[in-house]
This record gives sequence, C-alpha cells and structure tokens, in this order.
Amino acid sequence: MSNGIVLNHHSLPFESKVDADRGLLVFFNVLKACRKSGLKILLIDEDQDKSLMGIELADGYFVRDWYASSNKSIGLVDHCRFLKSLETRQPLFETVDLVHAVDNFEVGLSGEHSGKSILLAAFYFDTFLASFTALTIWTDPHINVWVLELGAIPETRNETVLNLSDGVSLEFHGLTLIQRRNALLDSAKEIWLQRMELFPHLQLLPNQIGAILQNWSARQDILLNARDALNVLEKFGEKWKEGEYSGYRHQYLNDLGLAADVSEESERVNNNRRKRRERTFWLEDGRQIYCENHVKLPSGYRMHFYPDVEQKRIYVAYLGPHLSI
Repeated sequence: MSNGIVLNHHSLPFESKVDADRGLLVFFNVLKACRKSGLKILLIDEDQDKSLMGIELADGYFVRDWYASSNKSIGLVDHCRFLKSLETRQPLFETVDLVHAVDNFEVGLSGEHSGKSILLAAFYFDTFLASFTALTIWTDPHINVWVLELGAIPETRNETVLNLSDGVSLEFHGLTLIQRRNALLDSAKEIWLQRMELFPHLQLLPNQIGAILQNWSARQDILLNARDALNVLEKFGEKWKEGEYSGYRHQYLNDLGLAADVSEESERVNNNRRKRRERTFWLEDGRQIYCENHVKLPSGYRMHFYPDVEQKRIYVAYLGPHLSI
C-alpha cells in the first residue's frame, strides 16, 4: 500500500509540554510532506483516537490543548489552520486490515523480543512510519527490525522500515516521496481525479484540460512530462501563496526543477485576434483569461496556463498539440 503512512503512537510521549509544543510543529512538517505526496494516515490499533486532537503528546497534554492555547497566536496561525484542514478532511485516518499479515509475519525492533503492529504494517505494506521526535529510537530515517516469517527459511531475518520524523528524514526520503506521488499520477485520468488532493494551488479548468485528461490518447511520455510540469507549477504556487515569490517568472519554474522550456507567445500571436482567441479561456466565475504562458512538451505538445497575480493562483487551461502560430 504505497498511498499510506503508519501513525507511530509508540514514538510518544514527550517529557514536557515545552518539548511537545516544539515536537508537534516538527510532526506537522512530516504530515505536510506526506499530504503533498498523496499519502494518507493509516491507523493500526482500533482503540486509537480517530482525531489528531485526541493524541496525547505528554502526560495529560493533548493536541487539542495545544490548539486551544495556540489558535490566537499570530506566529502559530498557519500551523493551526493546517491542523484544522487535516481535521476537516474526510476521512482523516484510514484503518487497515492486518489479519493476513498477522497470520504470516511478526516484526519487531532490533533488541526487543515481541513484535509491534505498526512495524508489521509498515513492513507489510512497504510504506513509512510517521513518528514524533520524543524518543530517540524513532528518529532515524530507517528503523532496524527483525522479521519472523512463518514457513520461510530461515524464519527470522533483519530488515529496515522507512521512517519520517523530522527534516533530516524528509530530505533523506525526498526522492522516494516524489516517486510515491508520481506513482499515483501514472495516468491522465488519475491526474484529473487526484487534482484536488495533489494540486491544491492549481486550478485545472474542467471544460478544457479536464476533458483532455479524461479522454487522453496521446503518448505516455508526453503525459509524464506534463505531470512533471504540473508538479513544478504546484510547488511554485505553494511558495507564491506563502510569500516566497512576489510575482510570476518563468525562471522560478526552472529554479524549482522544470526541465522543459517555458515561454510566452510571440508578438505575431499576441497581435492576431484569431490566434489570441484560441488561447483565451473562460473561468467558472465568468472571467476570461489569455493563457499565453506555455510549457513546451515532446512532439510539439503544449500546456498553457495563466498565473493570476491578484489571487496568486495558477489556472491550467490547455494540454494538447501546438496551437496555430
């Protein structure tokens, strides 16, 4: 199961409220990175609270207590908004069935004699643990474990489980997270269906690019190049919204990893009424936008988009063969 992470409740508690406050913000960064990669939160133990608010960070100190004392703090407003956005997503958590795995495997920490269900789930589904930084043993990018597999020879072997807990582990597993995200976007229809989750800072126009993606018939390499361009546009849109950029420039996309060329239209196109009309699209609010900015894809394909300076939002309108010039 590549689209889930296992919530590691064994990585708590923190020793104090101060440590918990600091550690929770680090954990939020882990959850943000996972959400960008399309990874859901998996609950293994049925008695776990189904809300982040109910997690006990330190003795008698819960996430809801942190929120109650932080939601009026200017410096923490973005973190509070993020927490609320997680709480209002349905469902926030996804429970998993480990019956088959339990019958065949047991997975435990090196040096311990009994297994843990969270380790079993992370190993069995080949996915990440999402750990707090309260206990040193849960802060490494890889957790050393032993695996007992019934019927195997030998029955016990040493393995590692992927773990996300802080900035170091996020950087360490950065390529894997990108690969997991891209695996969810391996078809045009999936790109369209996953747009709200994986491209929250973009708006793909339904009557234009939406129709194209749902009826895609061009080559796969063109689609994958378009997907990579959308990923970069999303990355730029997020940074733009957060104030890292004051406006739009093609160079910003290149700086963020766009391998394809991107440019605006020539004066010959801009001054031609018919050609401008081809690149003009209607928004749902009744506005018209002229999408002269475009990413150059293989075989003459183009992806046209419009950066809205006022809203700091990217509208993606067209993906297809080169429009007339």
